[in-house]
Amino acid sequence: MSAPLLMDQAGPPTTSPPRRRAGLLVLATTTFVVVTTELLPVGLLTPISDDLGVARSRVGLLVTVYAFTVGLTAAPLTHWTAGWPRKRLYMTVSAVFSLGTVLSAAAESYPILAIGRLLCGMAHGVFWSIVAGYAAALATPGRSGRTTAVVFAGNSTALVLGVPLATVLGGVVGWRGAFCAAAALGLGTLAAAQRLLPDIPNRPAPPQSTGLGGALRLPGLRRMVTATALLILGHFTVYTYVSPLLRDAAAFSEAATSMLLALYGLAGFLGTWLGGVLVDRRPHTVLLGTIALMAGSLVLLGASIRLQPLAVAAVALWGVAFAALPVTLQSSVLRLGATAPDAASSWYVSAFNLGIGGGALAGGLLSTFPVGMLPWMALIPVVPAFVFAWTTRAAFPHPQSR
Repeated sequence: MSAPLLMDQAGPPTTSPPRRRAGLLVLATTTFVVVTTELLPVGLLTPISDDLGVARSRVGLLVTVYAFTVGLTAAPLTHWTAGWPRKRLYMTVSAVFSLGTVLSAAAESYPILAIGRLLCGMAHGVFWSIVAGYAAALATPGRSGRTTAVVFAGNSTALVLGVPLATVLGGVVGWRGAFCAAAALGLGTLAAAQRLLPDIPNRPAPPQSTGLGGALRLPGLRRMVTATALLILGHFTVYTYVSPLLRDAAAFSEAATSMLLALYGLAGFLGTWLGGVLVDRRPHTVLLGTIALMAGSLVLLGASIRLQPLAVAAVALWGVAFAALPVTLQSSVLRLGATAPDAASSWYVSAFNLGIGGGALAGGLLSTFPVGMLPWMALIPVVPAFVFAWTTRAAFPHPQSR
């Protein structure tokens, strides 16, 4: 028998359904802001480089350093703030993130911009460590996967709309204007959160047995965290260099490459929705299916890179699979770490972002190989990730009856 899952508990009895829905919308909007701001340097690399007089590679390095900052600080900062009331912690983290964005917009030198990004990265790690648990606490019983998917839809929207729009805005009003717009939206969301986000029951700091180190000793959690790092490492080994892959290896034009990336993002909405709908029913099976779909899309992409119709299908499948991964992985982590959800989530966030940074570095180190080999290289960590996820089956709590 398993203990009831925190993630399947309903929100506070005094919270009305409209208030819960408003709270979920606030969480999803904040997710949109966070992901859009995280990736702003990617779309604004050239204007930032020209304005600050630094090499483009140094601006690009901000993304890698950001990912590693999140990976290294998420667990200790989440542990340090474990006893804080959830809404106060959420508001504080959002405020620090907005401060870092404002500082980035005002930066007159590369070091100041780096400090602003560092602040954002530190807040980012704690935000992702608590946001899924916050959403799950607002869910009605048996619908935690769906509510988590609502929040993660903000991530897909940022990739499809937020980053492209911010890039266009940067071309019109400059890169600082784009950062200012992101900061303004973040501050507006912060004000909405203060008014609309429901409180959830505060949890005391977990005992040592289920704290930061103890969480990794929970059955299956260490293997799930390892699987997360390997999956994200594999994904970003390809995704960081997806544009040259599609242009040079698959011979798509610049315009067609942009359309394919839009297709990838749109497919992500389907993946997020499917992951949320299915994960509450058969969490472990859906997790394995998602990883298998990702592996299959990489095989199809590698095998058909010079056959454009099949390459289009591979990109769409890849978008579905990867968008479903955060929902299924986060849901799995919360199930396995039900006695220490924030600590478990912080290890997941750390693994996820170390995978991002590691994947970007791996893709660069593999640049001496033909770019068409990248999907095959990405499979190397994805296969053992499937094995690690498979071995957690016995540790999964049985889904609660409806």
